[in-house]
This record gives sequence, C-alpha cells and structure tokens, in this order.
Amino acid sequence: MILFTIALPIEAKIIKQEIKNLSLKWFKTDILITWVWILNSVYTIKNYIQEYWKPDFIVNIWVCGQKNENKSNFFQVYRIKNISNSKESLCPIYIKNLPLISIACSDKIITQSDEIWDENFVDMESFWIDFICDKEKIPYIIIKKPFDVISRDSLKVDKIELERCLSWFDYHSLIHQIQDFLSVNKKESFETVIQDFKKNYRLTFSETEIFKKYINKQVAFWENQKQIFDFLWKLWKKQFIEIIKK
Repeated sequence: MILFTIALPIEAKIIKQEIKNLSLKWFKTDILITWVWILNSVYTIKNYIQEYWKPDFIVNIWVCGQKNENKSNFFQVYRIKNISNSKESLCPIYIKNLPLISIACSDKIITQSDEIWDENFVDMESFWIDFICDKEKIPYIIIKKPFDVISRDSLKVDKIELERCLSWFDYHSLIHQIQDFLSVNKKESFETVIQDFKKNYRLTFSETEIFKKYINKQVAFWENQKQIFDFLWKLWKKQFIEIIKK
C-alpha cells in the first residue's frame, strides 16, 4: 500500500482525481492529510500507523518556498537542513523520480530569504517526514514544487494556483517506479532470505536478530536489499558475523 501524505484537503482532492484517472487495480493507495506544522505531520503519520497499518511506501508531496522568482519544476529532496536545530539529514534514494535537490526545513513560516542560509528552497515538514519514516523503517520519497518566492506574502496562499500546481505532476511514472521498487523488496522475500542465511550460517536466535537489525539499518543507505544480500553471501561465517555486529 502506498500512502500519500499531504498538508491540506485541496491537495488530497487533486491527488485522488489523478490516481483515479490511472485506473490502478493491482495495489492500494491511501491519502493522509497531515495539516501544516511539524507536530501535525509527526502525530498524524504515527497515529495512522498505529490505528490502521504500516504503509509499504510513503510519498510526501507538497509545495515549498524559494529564494528567487525563477520558475522551478518539481524536484526530489535528497538532503534536509533543519533550521531550528542546525541538524542535517540525508534522504535514502529508494527511487529516483526527479532531479535531486537540497532543502531547508523550518518550524515557522519563512518571510525573509536570508533565514534559510545557503539553501534555495524551504518547507515545513520534510525533516519530520524523514524522521518518522526512518524510525518506522518505511521507504519514502519527498517531492516538492516551488510555489512562491519567500517574502511577507508567504503568509498568504492562493488556493486556486495551488490546485493547478499539483495537477501538473506525473503521478503515473511515480507510482510505477514505486511498484517496481516494492516488487524487488517484498517483505515476504526478505523473511525468506533471512531464513536462508540462518540455515546456511547456522545462526543462533540472537545472531539472527542482530542480522535483521543490520539489514534494516543498511537498507536506508542502499537502493535495495538484493545488493546487501549478494554481498553478504560471498563471506565466510566469521567475516559475516564480524560485519553484522559492527
């Protein structure tokens, strides 16, 4: 199941219509409105997981502010600089759908361009989407569309223009890329391969649990699990144990 997380109902309307137009029948999609502000994003996603189910993939798509008036198209976030605590996060690239761009993330609405340091774009939720997806071990992609130039007018939102903005995205290409990613990284195949390793290396229960934690950690930095497993299969048991315990 693919979960789209967006901030406002107006975006939900657009995405629902776009997905409906695709006539998809081979997997499920859902849409979660997180509302604006960081705590809303964290709370609503965590609450969704606890009350319903953990999605197979999360797509966060919304607009962002930019420093200049040059027209910019949709981009994929690969690095996030959190203005409030000066922390930086590198997003795992599970799929590459768009140009990779760095972005600033702010706890407040930015009205002056010098507040986002050397970044050209800013939003209010990307750092926290990355945070909760990392904690919950859910693959994800963050997609942004520059919408307005940072100024005092950033406090205002043109809803009609916002609606037009998100309707220009190629949802068909994105969903098929996600479907390809999930077909390679199915949970069932993950459990099967774990058992194969357990049998081959005669792993104890504790060693198996350490192995699972190692894989979950590495997935965040690799394109898919197959690359990890192919590498580990070439090792002797002593080398294998030394690596997973690091």
